[in-house]
Amino acid sequence: MSGYRKAVIKNGKNSRICDTLLVKLVFSRKVHEHRSIGVYLKDAGYRTAYLGKYLNEYEGDYVPPGWDYWMGLVKNSKFYNYTINFNGDRVKYGADYHKDYFTDLVTNHSVKFIEDHFLTHGDKPFLLVISYPAPHGPEDPAPQYADLFEDIDSHRTESWNYAPNPDKQWLLQRTGKMEPVHVAFTDLLHRRRMQTLQSVDDGVHQIFSTLRDHNYLSSTYAFYTSDHGYHLGQFGLIKGKNMPYEFDIRVPFFLRGPGVMKNSSIREPVINVDIAPTLLSIAGAAIPAHMDGRSLLELVTLKKAASQGKIDKLKQIAPWRDTVLIERGKMPKLRKIRDRWLNQKERYGKEMRLNEACSKPEWQRPCSGTQLWSCYRSSDDRWRILKCRDRRSRHCPCASEKRPKRHARNAAEEENQAELIDEFLRNVHEYDILRKKEWHQGYFAAPMSRQRRNACPCRGNLHPLKLDEFNINPSDLLDAPRRKKDKGNTTNPDRAACSVQQMNCFLHNTDHWKTPPLWPDQYGQFCFCQNSNNNTYWCLRTINEVDNFLYCEFVTEFVSFYDLNEDPYQLHNIVYALDMSTLEKLSERLRRLRECSGASCERFSSSDWEQHLTRATTLPQAEKGTS
Repeated sequence: MSGYRKAVIKNGKNSRICDTLLVKLVFSRKVHEHRSIGVYLKDAGYRTAYLGKYLNEYEGDYVPPGWDYWMGLVKNSKFYNYTINFNGDRVKYGADYHKDYFTDLVTNHSVKFIEDHFLTHGDKPFLLVISYPAPHGPEDPAPQYADLFEDIDSHRTESWNYAPNPDKQWLLQRTGKMEPVHVAFTDLLHRRRMQTLQSVDDGVHQIFSTLRDHNYLSSTYAFYTSDHGYHLGQFGLIKGKNMPYEFDIRVPFFLRGPGVMKNSSIREPVINVDIAPTLLSIAGAAIPAHMDGRSLLELVTLKKAASQGKIDKLKQIAPWRDTVLIERGKMPKLRKIRDRWLNQKERYGKEMRLNEACSKPEWQRPCSGTQLWSCYRSSDDRWRILKCRDRRSRHCPCASEKRPKRHARNAAEEENQAELIDEFLRNVHEYDILRKKEWHQGYFAAPMSRQRRNACPCRGNLHPLKLDEFNINPSDLLDAPRRKKDKGNTTNPDRAACSVQQMNCFLHNTDHWKTPPLWPDQYGQFCFCQNSNNNTYWCLRTINEVDNFLYCEFVTEFVSFYDLNEDPYQLHNIVYALDMSTLEKLSERLRRLRECSGASCERFSSSDWEQHLTRATTLPQAEKGTS
């Protein structure tokens, strides 16, 4: 789905469901590109056009089959100094905003295609795919928008800088809180992305205005969506798109057209593989048996019939799904879920980790001196956590400032053992990683005792990171990435080529962004690893009137479960709260969705999926496969 952002069609639209970055280009050209939505819609009598980003590996040496009008970007996203394939000819562009800015170029050619179509092809239906790279990197905004959103912080959600996460997969266990330079980066990156999207907004306005001017807007179906979300500091990860959490997998999806209810919202899960069958349905073409997904026109009809009380109409269409498959990478055969879960619970379960930590003598001492934590047994023989108070005097020159009421806060925290235990275990987790000198990134403070400093930070002098106000000197933070000598921490840019085996890392410096707003020289450079090879997973995302959860199995045999009704930001993995019967059903349903293909997948996506189990075991071989 790479590159498919927005499309406008007259009685049709596109989404290629078969090309992904995991499929080798040669196989894609010989097989998948001949089964794209462009081919299907052209065969159905449509005039087809594709403009914008195509695939990262696209060399621009051919025009894919099925497209009458083609303007494809060569290689990955760029806004200046790029090459396109324009109807078979390679054309280079420079760095002049008025002539070369790629977002505007895509918009201008899209408008021209629409206008020329009405002049030369009359009422013949057309499919127009508009694939804006924005807000992909390098996130170059148009000059007139480079001063906008100076203080925007909408990316700072509840999961922002919530780290480390010992209850999550391997990478998040070893990613600590962001350092100040990382915070500055996420803020600026978010700002630049918002700025680049202003030109996309302009383009959407121009395209819809063109359709309206030609009196075709009311008869045109329009889809607006994205292929993925982003994280910007969520769980301490400063950049990326490959996590199974809401901030990466949940994207806007707007639809307008004949028969679509105005100002209506649909909660049922819709995924990108639904776009292709929807377009074929709009065009009146047959949906191939191999094609995943389901026409959204059926969902629109269901919602409309329900709102109008048309019971007979509701009975004519199968209920919409409540579950979708979220996947990344190839999954080998794993042990039975029971064995994986038991092994994980023994290693990562909160009770097991708490018992292991509190059994150590250093945590059983009463609070004294600079000690931070103390474990003790309650009357019911359960471990309890006490957060030791900081009794040292504070002689601060900022008397006019009101300091946080730490003692009052600690007293309240002692009443909330669940929060205290989580904080204590995160602290122990950081301490163990540092003690063992294991690979990690971000800020792993792990203070097991308070360190005396001759510093007294005042409010207003601190970096936005919510670290310990009294123990952290701001001057220590800004230069931390440049000073660190810990070879186990990838925030040190002096590491050769900023690389870690089997991980996806990047080095950020002043060379990355060439247009304002720029990365300040004084912030220097830093290295960060945004993904790892073992971050391979298969997940169920379920939303219905009762349930709202994410269930995932990782290649490392790690398992997670998040109840988004209670925990919308997915802060707490509660897989250990599941009974074995529920866990085994989730794993079986996930297996079925992994192995199905075509229309058969809808059986296991529906709320009554268990009723199909007996029949699924006797499906003919032609219906089975790997999606």
